[in-house]
Amino acid sequence: MEYKAVVITGRKDSGAFAIAKTLCDRNAEFYMARIATTRARNAEDADGQYEYLNKEEFSAAVESVDLLAKVEYEGNSYGIRKETPKSPRGKDRVPVVFASPEVFSNGFAKLSIAACPLFSVFIYAPITARIGTTKDKKSIVLPFQEHDSEDRRLASSCIYAASSLNPAKTVDLVLTLWEHRSNGGVLPKRLIGLAIDCGMLLEGVDDVSKIKGASYDLSLGDEYYYGGEIETLTDKNPFVCIEPYDYAIVTSKENANFPRDVVARFDLSVGLFCQGVILSNGPQVDAGFKGKLFCLLFNTSNAPVFLKRGQHHVTLEFHKLIEPTDPYTGQYQDKVSIVDYLPSNTLKGAVNELKKELEEVKSQGQNLQTTILGMLSILLAIIAILLALR
Repeated sequence: MEYKAVVITGRKDSGAFAIAKTLCDRNAEFYMARIATTRARNAEDADGQYEYLNKEEFSAAVESVDLLAKVEYEGNSYGIRKETPKSPRGKDRVPVVFASPEVFSNGFAKLSIAACPLFSVFIYAPITARIGTTKDKKSIVLPFQEHDSEDRRLASSCIYAASSLNPAKTVDLVLTLWEHRSNGGVLPKRLIGLAIDCGMLLEGVDDVSKIKGASYDLSLGDEYYYGGEIETLTDKNPFVCIEPYDYAIVTSKENANFPRDVVARFDLSVGLFCQGVILSNGPQVDAGFKGKLFCLLFNTSNAPVFLKRGQHHVTLEFHKLIEPTDPYTGQYQDKVSIVDYLPSNTLKGAVNELKKELEEVKSQGQNLQTTILGMLSILLAIIAILLALR
């Protein structure tokens, strides 16, 4: 897809404007453009962000086709100014603009992607929290799931959402995504790692060795559902035991934070597959999904299967689409607790009914076996008596 412009957006404290300028410094294909607007300048506007026009000047720019895109927001007009500076190779350069998240979400994002494709990136500033005692304080960066709903709503209007925790890596990520903007396929190790470093794809990753050549090994989370109860793994109780012909719903330690042009595919680990475990839920994670990842594991073997806290249980492949699509907006968006995934009829669901039927078959088989052995014992006793009487 050929995008008309790159739009970087984010709140004032996110450093989004500086990232936009750095993109232009790093890539001669880009140039820093301004947004033409009829609104008055305010204190939050960055220098060089807007070109302030009156209504007549704005109308003249529209009529002369000087604007790539035009939108209305809160009674004011906004447009991306069209300029044609040439790159060192003589090609038209691509404008990079910084737009406030409100203007983008309520204006430019509503333009048809077919009529006006915009390569949009939301930059968010990670929330920092302090934990520990007064003598041993430690700062942690909270994931995007901890941000308020307004931040997440604004971010959902963009194709990508990335953290500004490490601005240099964020610029690297945006440049790499731009380089592959028209490509589709499985993401390789370098791009997976770079995206994770910038808060994209997965959050809560604590071991880069889980990133493989073209996949990621998910870790077993602490919360799981088994035997009609929601349980929690701890250091003292680190194992999940799935009995024969039984199932468990397990969580991943990591949270998903997918852009609008990436889907993922689940694949059960070989170790569990060889023990007779099958993955019973749908294998795809939709583009734009944000939240906890869950798996329904069914033990088809005749022996118990044990899973250890934090172990690799599922492999995740990331597939980039050839163009962005509508983000996932279902009931599980932004959900991180297993209780949100359990239907009200869980105890009477199809899997539980199947389990009951298997238990009945197993019980009937055991009763039949006992009956046959009893009859065989009686028969042998009769034969023995008859032989003794001869």
